[in-house]
Order: sequence, then structure tokens, then C-alpha cells
Amino acid sequence: MVNNRATDREESPTNPGDRPWVAHSGTRPVDESVVAEWTRAFQAARPTAGPTGRSAGRLASGADRLSPGLTVVVRAGAGEDVAGCLGALAGQQGPVEGDRREVLVVVDGPASLDVSEAVRGLAADGQVAAARLIDSARAGTVSARDAGLAAARTDFTCFLDAADRPAPDFCAALLTAAGPNVVVVPAERADAEARLPTSVAGTLVPTGVARRAAARAHDAEAGPSTDTGDGTGLAAHADTLFLATLVAAFDCQLRLALVTGPCPGTSTGTATDVIDVTGVAARMELLRRLDVLARGAAPEALALVRARVDNEVDRLNAHLRVHPDEHAEVVAALDRHAFDYFPYHRLNRGRARALAVAYCFAPYNDTSAVVMAKRVRERGDIVDAVFNAMDGNREQDPSIRRISGPYVENEIATDTPTYFSHWGAIEAYCTAGLERVVELEREKGPYERVYSRAMWPASHFLAAAYKLHNPAATWTAEFSDPAARDVQGQPRISPLGDSELLTRAAERIRQLGLPVLESDNVLDWCEYLAYALADRLVFTNPNQLDYMLSYTPVPQIVATVREKAVISAHPTLPPAFYAMAGQTYALEPGIAHVGYFGNFYATRGLGDVLTALAGLDPATRERIRLHVFTGKADALRAHVTELGITELVRINPYVRYLAFLNLASKFDCLVVNDALTSDTHARNPYLPSKWSDYAGSGRPVWGLVEECSPMSTRPLDHLSPVGDVSAAQDVLRKLAAAASESRVPSAPPPGNRDDLSGRTA
Repeated sequence: MVNNRATDREESPTNPGDRPWVAHSGTRPVDESVVAEWTRAFQAARPTAGPTGRSAGRLASGADRLSPGLTVVVRAGAGEDVAGCLGALAGQQGPVEGDRREVLVVVDGPASLDVSEAVRGLAADGQVAAARLIDSARAGTVSARDAGLAAARTDFTCFLDAADRPAPDFCAALLTAAGPNVVVVPAERADAEARLPTSVAGTLVPTGVARRAAARAHDAEAGPSTDTGDGTGLAAHADTLFLATLVAAFDCQLRLALVTGPCPGTSTGTATDVIDVTGVAARMELLRRLDVLARGAAPEALALVRARVDNEVDRLNAHLRVHPDEHAEVVAALDRHAFDYFPYHRLNRGRARALAVAYCFAPYNDTSAVVMAKRVRERGDIVDAVFNAMDGNREQDPSIRRISGPYVENEIATDTPTYFSHWGAIEAYCTAGLERVVELEREKGPYERVYSRAMWPASHFLAAAYKLHNPAATWTAEFSDPAARDVQGQPRISPLGDSELLTRAAERIRQLGLPVLESDNVLDWCEYLAYALADRLVFTNPNQLDYMLSYTPVPQIVATVREKAVISAHPTLPPAFYAMAGQTYALEPGIAHVGYFGNFYATRGLGDVLTALAGLDPATRERIRLHVFTGKADALRAHVTELGITELVRINPYVRYLAFLNLASKFDCLVVNDALTSDTHARNPYLPSKWSDYAGSGRPVWGLVEECSPMSTRPLDHLSPVGDVSAAQDVLRKLAAAASESRVPSAPPPGNRDDLSGRTA
């Protein structure tokens, strides 16, 4: 199959010995079967993986019986002049002790007479042990690399391109640095940084290990290829994957060898810099495979692979600056794979023209952080996010970054005290946050937009400070709930201190022709600053807008607020998020399984369901189960025991957000309840954010609602008034009857399986 066109001093072309796939007849060129058969042979002989799933050791196969020395594989395009490269190889210094050198010229297509003569001349002058010519079955560096590895007969193989002109010390320098598990990369400077190249050109590899690495790189287990056969698919990145496989999966060390003159490979450049739509998809697939390879790699290999990831993401960033419309394709690829490491800041470097101001933000595990992350994704703006470092008050959940990360350039975490409404803490956050923002502005210029969301009041104060600093910026301010009133309608009060910020704000408010607020309450100022200075105001529902305006201390502002107001419920994430953190959770068939996520209050919402369960007839009780995921398990367990329904309620610990989304997609029905406000409010102004999560689960939702509440207007599958136990029992009976009729468990959603620890798959 391999066509030896020139003198072969040690192996007869009709007697390939222990490598039958290099046999050939006459002068026929090699075809694709040479590489395919070689790959099958090495896959069949691959040793069993160890406990970590990593390959190790040498094969006992005859194909791995190699001679000391170096095989130089030179790739030449059809009609490409290779004489200069072969001349440079003929002039190599040496030999190194035990060195045997042979040269393989792999041609993409039919070899020209000039190429054939150049190979014959190199073989005839005795400067190398053997010189052979191989016709590659397909164009491209991957085919040339694989054909060269298949035909190599020495311990080490080096790759060159026809345009390379290696310096006289090139081969000796690489062989001096070589070792059984060493990948050698040429360097022109002693202080050069060791990094994975994007091309094998100029690189030396241990032949036996490299064959196994190439076979693994071709394995279907690496994932579906996006190669289109025209160089725009994953084939453009095959060398990167090959070298990463050597260091990460086969524990090869990367070593630099100092050579004189230009390093071979520099003439060919690196992987494609101009990326079309297909190229974006291929580069994201490359990043996915690099991420998988890095898992379990030794620290040195992990650093090399992640540095390669950084470089590839930098290329994506350069492309997206020119083609921002392709950002959605990158986000879709990120949503499909849970990266252990992905540098979002590099993806979006230099692209943020907006600020996201949220006192609590990802990766902190808090409902307000999750909702703001969803807002960032919904808006699609690339942002710099300014938040408070909450490590002493909230646990971190890095998986939440999957929501907003693709849209965030810089995460600006202020190391300031964490308080809900303490004026000193708010001022410290505003001062530190604005200093960091102004520092970034010196590099990128003023921001065009700022979006703030206040569950925590400090968010609007910092956004107001930036609006005063840069009046041209468009400020959108969202209220998750009323800031100046609690759920019972009582004023929240926290005293102000002297403040330059409020002095400047008052001056600007006067310039706008609006009254200045006469209050020393932090929460009143939180609302009024947004009302007066923001360009757009977001409320989650009409009741909230009406209620907040009903108690404002400055009635003259009402008309202004209504002109700016926009009603926008909490966002619902795309379906992919419901499969990101697959969970195993047993559900018996033929039973209606009802899910509830959240804290338990005996007198609110879920209490109706528990009381209704206790009053059901025995036959219905047998066909219904309530599954509760809560951070207050002990209180719930005591109440369930008191009601005598222990066998009907399965109590689970709190789970992280992505795990919650996956679990929510498993139940026959999900329960969400209104906050109780009928004694203090004319109309309920609260819309639970959990509704937006349930809405994307694809499961029926049961709402326990107050009359005319925002929740009561949602498209609920089941509805019962809060406090009406009889109505709750009716819903439970309907669910039990439906389960009894079907007795077929619902299919689990797609996605990887995991336990209830909340780890992303």
C-alpha cells in the first residue's frame, strides 16, 4: 500500500515484515486503506485503560518494534517544490549517538517528476539512511501526518512542510531533547514559553505513543466530527487535538529544543484565523474536546491544555469583534457542554459596552443572583458586572455562571461589607464599584448602557452614581419587589448619613424639574433615585407598579414613572438548561408525583397541601406523593408527622439551581404559592420568580393563589385559592385519578445523570 519510489536500503518493498499495511505492489500510490488499516490495528492492540481511564505503556504489537533514530516526514502539496527542504535535511549536523535518519516525503496528490527526482537524489547521496516517497490518499496535514506515522520505522518522528528550511542543528537539537514520552517543540529563544502548537510542523514525537494518540484522536468516543472535507471543519484543528492527546491522555512531557534560524512550521502559520460560520462551530467543538481531554490530566498537562484553550478563545474573540451576530452560535455550543474550564472574560474581552449592576450576582447562590443572571442573558448585551463579594454570607455555585457567563466580560466583585440596607455598606459598595468602573473606562471609553436590579437596594445607588458620572448612558432600573415596604405592607426603615452622592443626585433632580425627596430613609431613596434618574423602569407585574406608586412620598413623580415603566416578568431559560445537571430520582409508576421547591411555612401555601393530603380518603392517598425540596427539612418533618402523612411526603434537602431545573422536569405537577397579602394589600403585588422556572419545565403547574394576584393571571394547569383546603383536595384527586388511568411513568428529560449534590454534569 505504501509506494516506495526511491532507494530503500533496509526494507524490501515486497517484504514489509511485521507491518503488513505498508506492503505494496509495483508503483501504485497509497490509498485511504493504509491509514484505515493502520488505525484498526492499533485500536485492536490498545492496552486496557487503567483506573483513571488513561492509556499507558508500550504495545507488544510488532508494529511498535522500532529502530533508534529519527524519521522526518515532509508534507508537500501537489506541484510544491520540496528540493529546498530536502537540501536542508541533507546538510544536517550529526549524527547523534545511535542516530538513524530517514526521510518520508508525503505528497497531497500525484508526485511531480521534480519531487521524485529530489527524493532519489537525497537517497543516492547517502546523507540519510533511507528516503521514500508516499502519495497521500487525501489532501491535508492530517492525512500526511497519519501516513507518515504509519510508515515510520524509527523511535521518533518529526514533521515538516515543504516550505520549511531547517537550520543545520535542527535534527540534532530535537534528538538531544527527545525521550520515550516527550514531545519536542523547537524554540528560537532560551526563554520561550512552552505551549502546545497548533500544527505538528517542526514538532518531534515518540513514534509508538504518537500512533496510539492519533488512533485515539480518530476514535468515535471523541465526539462527532464537524469536518466538511474542505478544510473549514474540525480537520483544521486536528493537529491541536493530536498534540493535546499526547500530553493529556498519554502523559507525554512537552520539552523545548533551542535551534538556530527560523523555527520550522512558522511558514505555514497556525490554525485558520479567518473563521466562517462553519469555522465557529468547529472551533467550539475543538474547545469541547480539549475540555474533555483535560479532565484528569496531570497538572503540567492541564496547564498546557488550558493555555491552548485560552489561545483558541482569544481567536474567537477576535472573530466576534468583527462578526458579533455569530455570538449566538457560540452561546448555543456553550449551552450544550458543561465546560470544566471556559474563560468567558477572554471570549468577551473588549466587547462590553454596558454595565450590569447587581449587589448579588453569579456565582453566589441566591435567587436574586439567578434572576439577574437570567436578565443578562435575556438582554443579550455583553456587560461588565459589578457586585458585592458575598463569600461570608452566600455559598458559591459556579454552575450559575453558565447562565450569564457567555455575556460577561469583567466580573467586578467589590470587597465591601455585606448588608441589605446599611448606609455605610451601600456607600462603600458605590465608592469601590465606581472606582473600578472608571478605571475600565480609561481603557474602553464610557459605557453606553447600565442595567440595575434591586432586590438589594445598593444596586440602584451604584447605578445612580454612574448615571451622574455619565449622563449619556441609558439607565434601566428593575425592581424585583417593592423596596420601601415589606410583604406585610410595613415600611422598611434604615437611616441615611451624610452623602456626597445624594447631594449630587439632589442637584440633578432639581435640574430635571422634579421635587427633591425629603426623607432620611435609605429605602425611600432607593426607589426615588430610580424613579427620577433612570431612563427606563422595569416592574414584574402591573400590581407591583400600582402599589409602589401608591405610597411614594412624592406624588408628583407618578406620571413620570408611568411614562418610563415597562412590565416584564422574570425570564425563563432555554430548554437546554433543564438537562444540564441531570439528576437521578426514583418515581414509582401509577402514582401522581407532585413537586414543591422552597422553604416550608406551616401557615403559608404548602400548609394547604399538607392539610389537604391528611384529609384524603385512603384510596386517593395511595395514588399521590408529595416531594418537597427545602432548606427547612426539620420543621416540615415535624409538621408532617403531626398530620400523620409521613408515608405521603418525601422530604429532600435543598438542591442547587441547575439541579432544581432538571428535577422540576420530572414531576407530574409542580406547586407554586402566592405570598399572603390579602390582609394588608388591596391586590397582591408579588409574582414569585419560581413561576418563570416552572414555566420552562414542560410540566403542569398548580398555583395556590390569591384573588387577582399576578400569579392568578398566569397560564396555570391547576388553580386553588390560598387557604381553601377543599379546593386543594379537588386538585389532588384529579391528579391521582389521572395517574391511576395512565400508570405509565413519564420519560425522564435528556441529559447526563448525577446525584442530588447539585454538581453539573
